[in-house]
Amino acid sequence: MKVRLWLTIFALSIVNILDAQVSPNIRLNQVGFYPKGEKLAAVITESSSLSFTVNSSADNTVAFSGTLSSPQFWEQSGESVAIADFSRLTQAGSYYLSVDGLGRSYDFIVGDRINLAVVRAALKAYYFNRSSTSIPELYGGQWARAAGHPDDEVMVHVSAATAERPENTAISAPKGWYDAGDYNKYVVNSGISAYTLLSAFEHYPKFFDKLETDIPESKNQLPDILDEVLWNMEWLLAMQDPNDGGVYHKLTTANFADAVMPDKANAQRYVVQKGTAAALNFAAVMAQGSRVFKATSPDLAETYLSAAKAAYEWAKANPTVYYNQFALNSQHDPDIQTGAYATVS
Repeated sequence: MKVRLWLTIFALSIVNILDAQVSPNIRLNQVGFYPKGEKLAAVITESSSLSFTVNSSADNTVAFSGTLSSPQFWEQSGESVAIADFSRLTQAGSYYLSVDGLGRSYDFIVGDRINLAVVRAALKAYYFNRSSTSIPELYGGQWARAAGHPDDEVMVHVSAATAERPENTAISAPKGWYDAGDYNKYVVNSGISAYTLLSAFEHYPKFFDKLETDIPESKNQLPDILDEVLWNMEWLLAMQDPNDGGVYHKLTTANFADAVMPDKANAQRYVVQKGTAAALNFAAVMAQGSRVFKATSPDLAETYLSAAKAAYEWAKANPTVYYNQFALNSQHDPDIQTGAYATVS
């Protein structure tokens, strides 16, 4: 037991010694660099003509050496910054950058496909934010959780009421993604996110055709990135009033939920006022979805296109319907206190 404790203390001491050498004033991409790509580090210093080396993490041998640029004052951070340019280092490997008198950087990688893990993690983040579903341990690991917010009985808020859908009409609007830090779902936010994923696929179809993120839909006939988009697009369709083509601004509780897991947040949820921004956002992403899915799902593509046209016609007929939560709450009850993402100040 004493030997094990001594070894642990020794190992931590070594880590602390190494960490002490790492300078917070040497800043670079800790994920890494591509062999033929630009490789720069920002060094906080007022000294001129400092030398730097790039060393192998394995044996500390020098793989590249150079001189920092002349430091210049950067107003945004209030610091004097010099640049270490080691773009000519093309050999794959693990390295660290060392500057005379300042210390060293954390280790970084030079190699191909260095951002693959980051891309996969960024895309799977959408899966972890899915509403109306559980995250099984098989796909979520330590982030497994129970399902929350089925959203099959969402009430039409008085601000969104029409003759065809009067106040407290129950509608179903499941799926979609939770927003940043809360359990509500916002058309303008998720629209730009869906657009981003669709655009990524349009720009790099061969890459995303093969990228799997270990989600329930993996191994089906669609790339995982499009499976993820579909989860949100289905919710977006439910946010359109089929009677006039208008689009609700958001699906929300009256107030933000406490810091609880999704299945414990059970307050009534509403769709609120339709708006021009939501309609135009919706029209754009539905039109793009129609284009992307036309080859694989022509019926779905037609559904998206029809929805886009209806939303666009509503927006043309209602060009200045701005979402103003303050005004809304002065006229209607219950008050809505969640993220406004207002389209007018």
